[in-house]
Amino acid sequence: MERPRAISNPMLVGAMELLKADNSTKHRDFFLQELLKAHLLTPATVTPGPQEDESGMVRMPPDAQIQIPMLSTREGVRYFMAFTDMQELKKWVKSMEEGQQLLVFGFQDFTTMVKRADSQCDGFAINPGGANIRVTRRMIDTIQDALTGDMRNNNKSGE
Repeated sequence: MERPRAISNPMLVGAMELLKADNSTKHRDFFLQELLKAHLLTPATVTPGPQEDESGMVRMPPDAQIQIPMLSTREGVRYFMAFTDMQELKKWVKSMEEGQQLLVFGFQDFTTMVKRADSQCDGFAINPGGANIRVTRRMIDTIQDALTGDMRNNNKSGE
């Protein structure tokens, strides 16, 4: 695992602003394109924590347990938290708890966690202290179906 670089997703942030202002098909498509490319921050507790090796690379121990906090709505619906950048993270998390790390996940990482058989989470919320765009399990299924359909269509056209 490399040391984290500065995470910034200005195009995703812009897409979220457009979507909030006008929930049109054009803006939803733009948001989805940017979401699929994004690298998002999420706080996590990693036990045992990552260690730096002789070459300066930070490595996660093979037996590491990762716990990712969730937020809940008044109705009890639970979401993982995803942040576009450090400024958005600081709106929600004033300071990291001892032993907490920041992990960088993409759409597929969140999808894997949400869709695990033992998951009690309905999706992930992007910038919960700001735009608070929620990507639900149903939306994830729709996105994956569309991506699978696109891959099938690309394979047929290449035959």
